[in-house]
Amino acid sequence: MNNGLSIIELIIAMALSLSILSIVIINVSQSSSLSKKVITNQQRLESIFHTVDTIKSDLTKCGMRLQEARKTFNLKVFENSSDHFMVLYGVSSEFLELDSVKGEKTIEIIKNEYFKKKKKLLIYNLENNIYEYNEIKSTENGKIILSKCLENDYPVNSIVILLKQVEYKLYPKQNILKRKVDKGYFQPLIEEVTDFYLNFFQDSKSVLYKIEINNKEQIRGYIFLVNMVA
Repeated sequence: MNNGLSIIELIIAMALSLSILSIVIINVSQSSSLSKKVITNQQRLESIFHTVDTIKSDLTKCGMRLQEARKTFNLKVFENSSDHFMVLYGVSSEFLELDSVKGEKTIEIIKNEYFKKKKKLLIYNLENNIYEYNEIKSTENGKIILSKCLENDYPVNSIVILLKQVEYKLYPKQNILKRKVDKGYFQPLIEEVTDFYLNFFQDSKSVLYKIEINNKEQIRGYIFLVNMVA
C-alpha cells in the first residue's frame, strides 16, 4: 500500500494551487481597483457638491446689506470675466456712536465681534450723500482704528458695514478652480476643471454658471441675485 503522493500527483496539486492562488490574486486586485475607483468617484462627487453649494451661497449673498447704499452710490458688488468673478456683500452693520471728523483714524460703534482687524468697511451717510471704503487696523471696546484717515465728516448714526469680498478664478493650466476671501490667497476649491464660465444677465439680475469636470460631468445652475434688486 502506497501512503505517499507520486511526483505527478504533487505537480498536479501544485498546479491547481497556483491556479487557484492566481484567481484569488486577480480578484483581490480587481476588487481593490474597483474600490479605489468608487472612492475616487465618491470624492469627486463630494467635491462637486461642495463647490456648487459654495458658489450658490456666495452668489445668493451678493449685495446683502448693501441694498440701501446701492440706491444712492455707485457700488460694485458683482464683477465677472470669462474665467473669474467677484461678489461683495455685508456681513454685519452698526451705527456711529459719535460724530467722526475728516482726517481722523478712529470711529466708535457698539462693540461687535464681527468687526475684526484687517476687515474691509463701508462707511456712508445718505443725508450728506457721502461714502468711502476703509479697513480696520485694530479694535478696542467698540472703538475702531482705521488703516487710513477718513475722507469725509460723518455725523452720529452714519452707517458702518463690515464687508466680505469673495473671488473665484479658473487656473486652466492646472485645471483648478480656486476661491479667495478678502485679502487672503486663492485656495483650491475643485480640481480637474476642464471648463468654467459664468454669465451675468443685467436686466434680470441673475447668473448662469457651468462647471465641467474631467471633460465629462457638467454642472449648470441659474441663480437670481435677489440682493441686487433695487
